[in-house]
Amino acid sequence: MQMYKVFFKESSFLLSDDKSLLKNSPDVFVHTSSQTTKNYIFHLLREPNIFHAKIYAPDAGQLFAEFQSFFTVVEAAGGIVRQTDQLLMIKRLGVIDLPKGHVEQGESIEECALREVEEECGIRELTIQTFLQTTWHIYFREEKWHLKKTYWYTMTCPTGQALIPQTAEGIEEVFWLRTREIDRILPQTYASLRGVLQALQKA
Repeated sequence: MQMYKVFFKESSFLLSDDKSLLKNSPDVFVHTSSQTTKNYIFHLLREPNIFHAKIYAPDAGQLFAEFQSFFTVVEAAGGIVRQTDQLLMIKRLGVIDLPKGHVEQGESIEECALREVEEECGIRELTIQTFLQTTWHIYFREEKWHLKKTYWYTMTCPTGQALIPQTAEGIEEVFWLRTREIDRILPQTYASLRGVLQALQKA
């Protein structure tokens, strides 16, 4: 069984080949052709209401490949810096977030993750520990619909460094958050990040 989750603001698409969806979710959309599925997706994206759409196909991998073809796909990477029981967070444009950014030409995913955390938080000597997961989310910019794939890594850095927000990128604050406080800030962050942060609670 394969499953892919894609976020759009507070809304989401779940793409799956799980046949139980057909029995347990009366509102599931069954993929029959690329064009009808594309029409369904963009109808929802243009609606003002929050949605949690489920799309079924016998081959979820093929379905997700077609889903990606409807958008301009971009790659980004970011990091979750950990010190004992604390995580490094940022506040960007009033929203609590994790440092991340687009992969530049000629740059590896890991290099991007390290660079973005350094630039956005002002810290140095970062080391990647593990790859955590990827997230997908949709946004509209410059008259195009984009689908962003973000790679997330856990990292460490030497203690005692000054935190310097990259104000040119709209970052207002960089701060340490105790792991036990994650639940408190979840409503103040993006839907696509909540699963990443919750995974860290269990790690």
